[in-house]
Amino acid sequence: MLTIKSDEIEVAVTSKGAELQSIKDARGVEYLWQGDPAFWARRSPLLFPVVGGLPGGSYAYEGSTYRLANHGFAKELEFRLLPQGPDVLRCEFDADESSLALYPFKFKLAVTYKVKGSKLEVGYELVNADRKRMTFSIGAHPAFRAPIIEGERRSDYDLVFEKPETVDRHYLNSDNLRSGETSRFLDGASSVQVTPDLFERGAIVLKDHVSRKVTLKSRVSGRFVELSFPGFPQLGIWSPKGAAGGAAAGDVPFVCIEPWYGIMALAGSTQDLERKEAALALSAGSVFRSAYSIRIG
Repeated sequence: MLTIKSDEIEVAVTSKGAELQSIKDARGVEYLWQGDPAFWARRSPLLFPVVGGLPGGSYAYEGSTYRLANHGFAKELEFRLLPQGPDVLRCEFDADESSLALYPFKFKLAVTYKVKGSKLEVGYELVNADRKRMTFSIGAHPAFRAPIIEGERRSDYDLVFEKPETVDRHYLNSDNLRSGETSRFLDGASSVQVTPDLFERGAIVLKDHVSRKVTLKSRVSGRFVELSFPGFPQLGIWSPKGAAGGAAAGDVPFVCIEPWYGIMALAGSTQDLERKEAALALSAGSVFRSAYSIRIG
């Protein structure tokens, strides 16, 4: 694990999955969820080459069928950690035999972490090193503590969108596929309280929102995490309903804000990878780049 820092923020990253492990302010206050397995053992997994589940847990490509876990396999890969200064860290992975068995494309994937002031920028760089077009999705899944400081509750926090939204949420089934059911999530509003029942029916999946910035903010202390994701067309917001030990939904002490290039497949949809909804296509030799940022306060 390696650490980078500015005068206002310190960030730690591990080689497994190039996953964020910590985001602390100058006083040592932790903003990133710390992976308590009683609730959720992850902290900020990288989603690649799919977002969410696949019909039957598999996809078809060029006459073959491949099994692929929920959210893909990048979260399990061992990346090279390459420090590029006290405030920049680059993580790299080149396709190998194990990845080719799951996803038959040669690629180079890099994640760059850069801190400045109170902001962390996370950059993605994907190179299609193959001779054929590559179909993929990619996304982030960072989890943030809520409450951030003692004496508050998760229900003291709001999710504040950059713009007023009139948008539906898409519900998921037990296989992490879109069931086809929707309901209105926001109707001309720009914020929603993180109530105990907000995630009673699972993740909030949005695909027609206009905001490209969402802030998780306390009405009591003013503490916040601001996620800015220009270019990312889909968004997930999630927290589990309760802990394995039986804690109530309101006791789950974190919220995930997840910008995506891609979305869960619709239940009963095609297994053809090249026809997967919202997937991106990258021609041979081309490079895809994108970035999002996290600001704390």
